[in-house]
Amino acid sequence: MSSLQAQSLVNTGFEEETFGTAPGYISSGANGSITGWTANDNSRVGLNSTGPFSNNGAVPEGSQVAFVQAVTGSSNTLTSASGITGLTAGKTYRITYRVNSRISAGNNSPEMRLVVGGSTAIRGDVTSVGGANPYKTVSYDFVATASTASLAIDAAVSGGGTDETLLLDDFTVSEVTPRISVNAWNGDATSGITTAGGRTYSHAYNFGGGASNVDINGVTFTGVAGGNPSVAGQFSYNMGSAFGADVNNVTGSSADLAEGFVFGNENATLTLEGLTDGQTYILSIFTVGFDADGFGRISTITASDGELLTVDVNQFGNNNGLRVDYEYVANGTSETISLNALNTDAFHTYGFANAAIPEPSSFALFVGMLVLSSVLIRRRA
Repeated sequence: MSSLQAQSLVNTGFEEETFGTAPGYISSGANGSITGWTANDNSRVGLNSTGPFSNNGAVPEGSQVAFVQAVTGSSNTLTSASGITGLTAGKTYRITYRVNSRISAGNNSPEMRLVVGGSTAIRGDVTSVGGANPYKTVSYDFVATASTASLAIDAAVSGGGTDETLLLDDFTVSEVTPRISVNAWNGDATSGITTAGGRTYSHAYNFGGGASNVDINGVTFTGVAGGNPSVAGQFSYNMGSAFGADVNNVTGSSADLAEGFVFGNENATLTLEGLTDGQTYILSIFTVGFDADGFGRISTITASDGELLTVDVNQFGNNNGLRVDYEYVANGTSETISLNALNTDAFHTYGFANAAIPEPSSFALFVGMLVLSSVLIRRRA
């Protein structure tokens, strides 16, 4: 494949060379180097296709993947030598790549850390997909501050592991106009719920073990208690477990929404029904930081049109609320969102709302045309 893909990142699929000396370490025999990439320890980083490191999952691109092996007491890093180039300061770019981990006798979930522009973007454990299942997807949006941005992926042992290996493949970088965003949610004022401007809600639901109706800024969230919540003709959500007594920092009426949640499926789908074809909507999914260590509950949220973003439930810290917003135009009468965890910590969903965004009315357009016509007539006069 070409050494350049999308914006400009070298050797995105790790197919530029083949390492003939097993098990594929850069330092083994005459293997040489990985085009476009450097390692902090050549005896722990390399290329693999059929094991012992790449021993599960379907290779996403070509026949090889890169691996970063971590052992107790040290983390190891794979770094793009030239970084991401061809950027324009102020524009938003999306980096997406595929990730998996080696299945071994020890712990199979290395801690991954994505570092873009010198700052940690995503941090969390990655579990093995097993068999011939597809690799997991990571997607991160960033605003360029210069024409280049550094890129590195670090692997460290997690939990009680002593030897864990992260597998990487299929990097892409592209300029985007994001339609999925993450916002802090600490109360009613930051809930994003409003009826101003003619906004109406096709869906608004509250989840958890004992979920009841909640009113936020004039919008009623209907309580649907228990796991696998659903309402015929409205939605279905295959999160099979429910929790109903969370204590956190969310205030106001939003605190009632933040009292309980559903969880328990690492690969869940939320399907909305009863939509109007061609209508613009904003879907808001509510969650709260849950882990004392402040990282790790990470899922990639993907819409039916391919829009995606990897979200850390703990982005704003333990017990602090978070709102995921997705703006879309309905293609038919239903919309499906998938939430795929990078590890065994499934996404916690406290509730969701789906708002219809009003389009300019025909009358407003007619008045606008009249005003424009009168201006043109006066100018001609």
